[in-house]
Amino acid sequence: MGIEVKRLSKSFNGNTVLKDISFKISAGETTVLLGSSGAGKSTLLRMLNLLETPDAGEMKIAGMQFSFLDSNKAELNKQANQLRRKVGMVFQQYNLWPHMSVLENLIEAPVCQGIDKKQAIAKANELLMRVGLAEKADSWPSSLSGGQQQRVAIARALMLSPDVLLFDEPTAALDPAITNQVVDVIKELAASGITQVVVTHEVDFAKKIADRVVYLENGLIVEEGSAAHFSQPKTKEFSAYLQH
Repeated sequence: MGIEVKRLSKSFNGNTVLKDISFKISAGETTVLLGSSGAGKSTLLRMLNLLETPDAGEMKIAGMQFSFLDSNKAELNKQANQLRRKVGMVFQQYNLWPHMSVLENLIEAPVCQGIDKKQAIAKANELLMRVGLAEKADSWPSSLSGGQQQRVAIARALMLSPDVLLFDEPTAALDPAITNQVVDVIKELAASGITQVVVTHEVDFAKKIADRVVYLENGLIVEEGSAAHFSQPKTKEFSAYLQH
């Protein structure tokens, strides 16, 4: 299942941060939202699993459809909870619970949602192996490097078998060697067919993972298309960004 957004807009306190955003992402693609700080990337990403509610527009994602103009808030909140079981998110700050082991971090949400604990543990161990951290199941998050914490956060987001995975600046503050570990995980997830949307401002990282790119400035899409746009940008704005 892919993603389609039509004319999404969002304002905060009268300040418009996204204006008539429209694009499509095919199932299984990895799309990068690229742009400078303040371009609206993270707000757009958060709207894709309704952590932020658009003021207007329409969205199709993970088999669900939403229309936001004059929407019923109670019904939208109910739908948002359903959506987040299908659309996982990996936050920039990882958001691991410091008082829980790595394994406990992974199984907490599934067990709370009624999944058998033994099944959850088995899946958690499988995912930790998948991200190269099988030996860290009993470790505390504070004992892990930034890259290891990021991979635990990815594994936790995969526990509910999402159709779509969202990443907010997944390589922020990581050194190049650890960034390459995150690149490998994202590529492996892409090969498994998961649709991914990644916010970043790092061009080199974006080039390594992207099937498609959406470049934003001041809340507007300036350029979008296949990864070929990295070598053949169509606008002077995107060309200038690639050279900065």
